[in-house]
Amino acid sequence: MVNNFKLQSKLLYVMFDKYKKISSRLFGSFAERLEGRLGGLKKGLQKSDLGILYRTYISVILFTTFLVFLGSLVSVPFFMYIFLSETLFYSILMGTGISMLLASFTFLFVYYYPIQKSNSRAKNIKSNLPFAINHMSAIANSKVPPYVIFKLLAQFEEYGEVSTEAGKVVRDVDVFGHDMSTALKQASKRTPSEKFKDFLSGLISVEETGGSLIDFLEVQADKAMFDYRQKRKRYLDTLSTYADFYTAVLIAAPLFLVAVLTTMSMVGGEVLGMDIRDAMALGIYGAIPLMNTIFIAFIHFTQPEVV
Repeated sequence: MVNNFKLQSKLLYVMFDKYKKISSRLFGSFAERLEGRLGGLKKGLQKSDLGILYRTYISVILFTTFLVFLGSLVSVPFFMYIFLSETLFYSILMGTGISMLLASFTFLFVYYYPIQKSNSRAKNIKSNLPFAINHMSAIANSKVPPYVIFKLLAQFEEYGEVSTEAGKVVRDVDVFGHDMSTALKQASKRTPSEKFKDFLSGLISVEETGGSLIDFLEVQADKAMFDYRQKRKRYLDTLSTYADFYTAVLIAAPLFLVAVLTTMSMVGGEVLGMDIRDAMALGIYGAIPLMNTIFIAFIHFTQPEVV
C-alpha cells in the first residue's frame, strides 16, 4: 500500500511537471508581461512552500484558465442544445457567459491558492511554535549548537510547519554550505509567520553576538507558553459565553416554542399563513437543525489558531 502511494505520488509529480512545461511553453511570454503586476502572488508563492517558480506559476494560472474556458465553451452549449432543447443562439450565448464565469472563478482560485496556502502555514506555525520553542529550550540545556537543535527539531513531525522550516535551515547548511547565521536569515525571509520571524531574528542576534543560547530559549519558551495559556483562557471564557447563548436561544427557546405550538394545535388556527402542524414540522426539521449548523460553523470559524 505504501509503495502504491509512492508510485501514485511520483506519477502525479511527473504529470504536473509536464503540465508546467506545457504551460510555460504556451503562456510563458504572457507570464513575463504580468510578472511585475502580481506582487501579492509573488510574495504568497515564496512563502507557500509550493516549490514552483513565479513565472511558471503565472503560466499555470493562464493555461488552466484557458482550458476551463475552452472546455466549458464547447460542452455547455452542446449540453443545452442537445439535452435541454434550447435554441442554438441561446445555447451559444449562455455557454459563452457561463464559460467566462467559470474561467474567472478558476483564475481567482488558482491565483489565491498560494496566498491561502501561505496563510495556512502561518497559522500552523503559530499554533505549534510555543511547543517547538519549549522543546528547543530543553535540547539547548545539553549545550549542543543551534545546528543540532534545528536538526533534531526537523525530525519531529508533530510540530508541523515549524519542523518543515527547521528542515530547510538544516538543508541550507548541509546542501548549500551556508553558515548557521546565513541559514537563519534565509529562513527569516521566507517564513510566512511574523512570530517565527521575530523568534529567528532574536536567535540570529544571539548567534552573531555570542549571547547565551540557553537563556534566550528559556525566556522565549516561557513567553510563548504564557501567551498560549492566555489565549487558551480567553477562548475558554468566550466558549462559556457561547454556551450560555446556545442554552438560551437554541435549546430553551425552541422547546418553549414547540410547547406553545403543540398547545395551539389542539385549538386550531394558523401561524404566518401556515397550518400549525406544518409550522411545527418546518421548525423541528428545518429551522432548528439549520440554526444549530450555523452555530457550529460560527464556532469553527471564530476559534483562534491556538486552542
